[in-house]
Amino acid sequence: MKDRITCFKLNWHNWGLCCGDNVVQEEVIIYRKKNLMVFKELNGYGVVCSCEIIYIEKDKAEQLFDFLEQHCEDWESDYMVEVDDGSAWTVRMWYSSHKVKKIRGTAYYPPHGKKIDQFIRSFIEENQSIIAPKLFGYCEDINALMDSDFYMASSSRLSK
Repeated sequence: MKDRITCFKLNWHNWGLCCGDNVVQEEVIIYRKKNLMVFKELNGYGVVCSCEIIYIEKDKAEQLFDFLEQHCEDWESDYMVEVDDGSAWTVRMWYSSHKVKKIRGTAYYPPHGKKIDQFIRSFIEENQSIIAPKLFGYCEDINALMDSDFYMASSSRLSK
């Protein structure tokens, strides 16, 4: 039997300067069998400030999990970069074998991260929710950055 992803969790953390009452963490948890997405905001004290439950159509939830299984198996465990905006993200995926895969990063989407972002935002829109999660934060597409003229010019200057 194939080892299937049963749960996907994306945390966004703000490690910048803020007071304890500010929202410093967001969680999006999607459960495969329950076709359910839970969104939470937590303040600096770890207290849940808001929570919303969104029901997802079964076939749309399956599309997300099938996409994750096809495209995210080869993710590295670390996409952290030294220079960032004070925020970070962590993804955890639980499998039917009880394995847990953890991936973390800062300023860049992981491979196919924009598509995952689109899946989650479509679930929110379809349920007419007003939540606006950070998800991967203020990420840039790392592949687009590496192909950019700016990056090419910067890397050629650094290699001299």
